Amino acid sequence: MPSFSQEINVDLNSNEDGALKTEGKDCKSEDSRFTPADRGANSAPEGLSAEQRIAFALRDFRGASSILSEGTPSPSTAGPPLPYIDEHHEDATQSDEEQVQCRDTEEVLNNAACRLRRWRAASRKLRRPRIIDNLCGGDDKEGGNKSCSGGHTDLADRLRSLAAAGNVSASAGELLSLAPPPPAATAPPSPGCLLSPTLADQSSAEYFGSSPECCADSGGLETAGAPVPPPGPRYKLATEGTLRVCCFQHTRTVVVKILAAKFLRRWETHVLCLHEDHIVSKTPSGLLEQPLSYSCMQEVYCISRWDSARKYCLRIVMPHGSLLLQANDVYTRDQWYHSIVWRKNIIRYRNFLTKSVRREVVLKELKNMVDFVMTTPLQDESVTRAPLQILTDLLSEEKDSPDWESWAENVTSAAAPLLAERCATGELCALLARLCRRRPRAAPLPALAPPVRRVLTRNVDFARAPNARQLVRDYISALSAHNSGSALVRRFVEVTHGGRRASCPHPRAAPNLAAVALAAIDEHYRGAPTPHVCDDAEDEVLCFADILEHMCEYEDWLLVVGAVLQPVPLCSGALGCPRVAQRLGRVLSALAHDSRCGAHSCVAPCRAARPSPPSWLRAAAPSDPLLALPSQDLCQLWGDMLGSLLQCCCKRKSFLQSMAKQLPDFVLVALNEHPAALEALCLMLEWEVASGEQTQLEIIAALQGTELGQKCYKDLCERQQNLQRLQAEGGPRRLALPVRATDADVEALLKAGALGNLECLSLAFTSVTSACAHHLIKLPSLRYLNLWATKFGDSGVQLIAEHLPRLQVLNLCETPISDKGIEALSGLSNLQRLNLNSTKLSAEAFEVLRQRLPQLQEYDIRYTEAW
Repeated sequence: MPSFSQEINVDLNSNEDGALKTEGKDCKSEDSRFTPADRGANSAPEGLSAEQRIAFALRDFRGASSILSEGTPSPSTAGPPLPYIDEHHEDATQSDEEQVQCRDTEEVLNNAACRLRRWRAASRKLRRPRIIDNLCGGDDKEGGNKSCSGGHTDLADRLRSLAAAGNVSASAGELLSLAPPPPAATAPPSPGCLLSPTLADQSSAEYFGSSPECCADSGGLETAGAPVPPPGPRYKLATEGTLRVCCFQHTRTVVVKILAAKFLRRWETHVLCLHEDHIVSKTPSGLLEQPLSYSCMQEVYCISRWDSARKYCLRIVMPHGSLLLQANDVYTRDQWYHSIVWRKNIIRYRNFLTKSVRREVVLKELKNMVDFVMTTPLQDESVTRAPLQILTDLLSEEKDSPDWESWAENVTSAAAPLLAERCATGELCALLARLCRRRPRAAPLPALAPPVRRVLTRNVDFARAPNARQLVRDYISALSAHNSGSALVRRFVEVTHGGRRASCPHPRAAPNLAAVALAAIDEHYRGAPTPHVCDDAEDEVLCFADILEHMCEYEDWLLVVGAVLQPVPLCSGALGCPRVAQRLGRVLSALAHDSRCGAHSCVAPCRAARPSPPSWLRAAAPSDPLLALPSQDLCQLWGDMLGSLLQCCCKRKSFLQSMAKQLPDFVLVALNEHPAALEALCLMLEWEVASGEQTQLEIIAALQGTELGQKCYKDLCERQQNLQRLQAEGGPRRLALPVRATDADVEALLKAGALGNLECLSLAFTSVTSACAHHLIKLPSLRYLNLWATKFGDSGVQLIAEHLPRLQVLNLCETPISDKGIEALSGLSNLQRLNLNSTKLSAEAFEVLRQRLPQLQEYDIRYTEAW
């Protein structure tokens, strides 16, 4: 043992060869005296050597109850505090007793420094100098020298012993066994480095709206942040693998020395299987003759490699010894480490949470389990299923007790991060829906928001998941039950869409949300007595009609709403409710005023004159409405829907023929001076859709009944006179327009004189579009039409197919037509020659066209899909 007059200098910066730099033992230290400056009671004195600073930091190591850090050493509780080294007192004379005490103090510090030197030397033998430097050294900002921050090589063993003695909290003891191993790029650390960092905070559950009723008491929900898994690789839960096994029965300190040896004997190779409760070998013999139960494992952690063979091992501490599992690579070792820790802790959490009686203890342990599940790097189906099953069991207990609702609120709030990241099972969805249904105003809405959004964005088929749909429905009802329910519902739709962005990133969100809303409305009014009588129970279902209205505020969702509303999916009882009809009227108005065909065409009949299920043009018909709206509102809505169809894609003879049975509706809306109805009546007369003299007289009387109608009828008469002059005998039989011709040129040409004899018209390579089709259909004798390399589209082809049945030759080469317009050509029964070269013709559309055109003799389909 070195005396107090000897000095041991320890260089904390090891050289490249890993050698320890020390001065000779016989080297005497120079006496140094100084006047102490102002310092705190726990600060290290100035003027000490590196070794003495380390020893000073370790002066309370034998009796301390916590790990010491540089500059703030904790005073020992086992005895009186030790004096500072070389401290200069005002009294120059010291008693013999004080001199002996000073010697004893210096000897204790030197002994501590000697122990530190031995630890560092042993660590270099184990090839982990960097780890010891990280534990025992730190950068001094002022002097740039290395100084001690802990002084203990095996920091984890020190913490474990303190935790066993009751000086460290249980959560710190958990971190020792639950901490992840290091990345594969660096050398695996010793057990002393298995402390996990503090969990990062992130946004917990997004809350919809700012209602004070919902924010007042969230049942202990922590909105500051949720734990996240550490960075690094992700693993699948290990179930079977080949590992080498070594077992020895020694204490912990002896095991550390054994690991420093170059060889370990009696390694056995086993195919291990991880079951729910234990680890077994497929060849039960030798060291693993009996199953290894998870409940018997005291600790599981990784150990560093101790020789050049790079053996990556796990150490499982048992009551009577230790078991080493050696893997071939670091990834396999880490996978088995996390898998064993997962099995071990899940069993512990399951047993504790299902058998404990005190609810406050269960909630605390539930939060620990949520943190453990959220921070594990395992990604597997069972990793998701096991904690959710434990949560389901907790909520299933005492379902019939009077205080189940408050207990369910606390459990749901504690498990909010887990519900935000994992898909809830059907049974769990049923329990959460029950909570929302029984106590809507007290339900933990922030905790339930993530699972509801997950159901909406990821569920594919509600027929297979009825409990998930019920959860969404009851959650929306709970939102609307608050005083600011309408604002919360609007906010819920906005967050589900993803904010005010252009499009929703989740394609399943809109269909699922619309399906939930329509199902709730239809279920409430199914079988309701007629005529309808409003009651207070309707307040619970009006929020779903509001959801359909709010969804129409987003352009991408408007198309989805129109698709699910075609044909009318609601029963007559829902349509007969004035409050529901008012909201549906706003939805239909949004669809009617949208310029996209996919939106406004949803109000038209799916098939011609199909009575059941009806279209919205039939449901909102002013003559016999199913939608309970005032007469004036119905006429305006019906006219808006009709006007959008006529201005875009339904200004066709076939559409007006399909709507001929609703002529009274046209007349009623026309008497309200709606321009769309007046235009439709004029087209019926012009295209001879209205058959019979009595019907035509009714239409003329309706047109002349209003001032605007008289003007429309006057314009119709003028067009008819021009049509008679155009179709009069005379004029050329063949006509070709120049390349620079446009739609206006075609209109001016047809107004110039009689073209009743025109049979062949060539508009090839001109700039005409589908807009000129309304003028081309006025040529009764047209047999040949050349539209090569024009901008003639599907709508123009559909008009030609309906009004020029005598057409025999048609050239649509290099035009932007598609299958929609090509299928309309099946109405040209006299067509003999057809050119579809370089168009968007598909093979299926061409086969249908050939079957419907028996007289087609020549066709050109080169450079198409049907070629």
